[in-house]
Amino acid sequence: MEHMKITDYLAIYATVLSTAVFFWNVLQSRPKIRVDLIHGIEGTGDSMKSGAYIFVRNLSPHDVHLTNIDILYPYRSVELKEKLVHLWRYKRPPRTVGWVHSSLSNYSLESGCPVCLEARKAHRVFIPDSVLENMLSQATERTLMAAAHDQLWNTVYSCKFKYA
Repeated sequence: MEHMKITDYLAIYATVLSTAVFFWNVLQSRPKIRVDLIHGIEGTGDSMKSGAYIFVRNLSPHDVHLTNIDILYPYRSVELKEKLVHLWRYKRPPRTVGWVHSSLSNYSLESGCPVCLEARKAHRVFIPDSVLENMLSQATERTLMAAAHDQLWNTVYSCKFKYA
């Protein structure tokens, strides 16, 4: 076994470093959006309203162009067989099977879309209790989710939100 020279060690180091930088650049080039749905209050003094906020945050170093923000609620229960068929047919997790996707404009709410969400900035939309109650009167359970769509119709969903 012959001994490696210093140039061999430098070549290995350069290969590992350049591969790591390549994968880092690939990860950084993809837009990252986070959607949150939380309780909130809007207004001041006597004009305060209770409801929920949808926050869409751009976590990437690039601008993201949002086209729409949806609110989702469950309208029927789904069996395991239906979820497996959905997984097989569409090649994606059946997270929203049995949920209604409803645009905020259906409830006369302004989502502020389309909007260009700058790097490391957030966009918020307030939904009053009266709209939430109207929406949940048709739901099978008092659970909501929010979804944000970019211009390429990549969809990012929030976690499930139990509305009390």
